[in-house]
Amino acid sequence: MSKGHNKKRNVGLIYEQVVRQATIATTENRASDAKTYVQFVTKHFVEGSELLKEFKLFNAILETSGVSEKVADRVLELARETTRSIDVEKLHREKGTLINEANRLFGKGSLFATPVENFRALATVQSLLNEWQSPGTLSAASTAKYESQLVQFMMIRPEPQVFERMSGINETSLNMFHKRFDSVYGDKLTDTQKGFLNDLTFLDKGQITQIIFDTKERVLQLLIDHHASESNSLLKEKYEVVRKNIETMNYTDHSAPSRQLTLLQLIAELEDENE
Repeated sequence: MSKGHNKKRNVGLIYEQVVRQATIATTENRASDAKTYVQFVTKHFVEGSELLKEFKLFNAILETSGVSEKVADRVLELARETTRSIDVEKLHREKGTLINEANRLFGKGSLFATPVENFRALATVQSLLNEWQSPGTLSAASTAKYESQLVQFMMIRPEPQVFERMSGINETSLNMFHKRFDSVYGDKLTDTQKGFLNDLTFLDKGQITQIIFDTKERVLQLLIDHHASESNSLLKEKYEVVRKNIETMNYTDHSAPSRQLTLLQLIAELEDENE
């Protein structure tokens, strides 16, 4: 890839690397590590941040498929226009902060060495975003080449798959976060866990807080029901301990999203016991 691309500053790539590491940690029962990755994402990719603004451009481009050349050209045109609303200096600072914290939390360079399947496409998009933000980063020939590649990419019609469309997102866009989890880790996470990870990308903080609150209330009710119907005294004690721990959970702090994954898993297990 050209001088227009630095993988440590590729928002789409870093996001997928964090998602991949968080999911691996979850499936390997390394709850503490998974929590750290999820908190890292929710801290940096927040509503109003330049990082999230740029990340949404990755979605608009890479999640568009099976469209005409005219539509693909229009998607690129809109993405190019949208880059004008990004504060480049602020974005640069946010990326620097993200890189420094990633090195501190996960070891220098460790996160950025995580392989992802669609590296080439992510690198192409980031290179063009850099060029659109700061003309001259790429040569005219490279810019034309990468734009043509992405137009061709968006015109490809993928194998039929069903993905949930998110309200408020351009009709030609799907959620990259959801797609990566569904295609790579679909058999390792429950549907509700994947749905929540999907929500984290585009819903605002208030909506996420409400989802976590509702989940907490659902778990508490299930635990109360199980406690009332359980005849084994040891299990009744276990249900009560878990219930008290969840009652004290702060559903508004930075660690709440990672706890939400655990709550959703607990709901699935409790509901299975009812069947």
